[in-house]
Amino acid sequence: MTEYEGIVKMLRFFVQTRNFSYVDRIGNALNPEPVEVALLEALRAFRSIRESASVDENGGRYIEKDGNKILLPGIPSGEEVMGFLKDVRSDTGVAKLVATLALAYPSKKENSGGDV
Repeated sequence: MTEYEGIVKMLRFFVQTRNFSYVDRIGNALNPEPVEVALLEALRAFRSIRESASVDENGGRYIEKDGNKILLPGIPSGEEVMGFLKDVRSDTGVAKLVATLALAYPSKKENSGGDV
């Protein structure tokens, strides 16, 4: 599922901040329209958070919540979003899988989604 890695990381960020709304709406959607709306709203909120986030010495963006530093991943590319939405239109199970991956702990290879 690396083709939607940016979307998974973005949704994982919201899970880390205890905002489960977007993940729940995407994972529980019965047709593509709620997925499109939830993804649009998630992208809008994430872009706003990212643009106002602090920048560390390595150029990574982060926010602090409850005394913890949460790194922000990059914004998913337009191609990734288009591919995801196209696949969701043919099979809503793709949305459930992406939401499930966002709720899972990241693999040890990932570093909490903190892309620059």
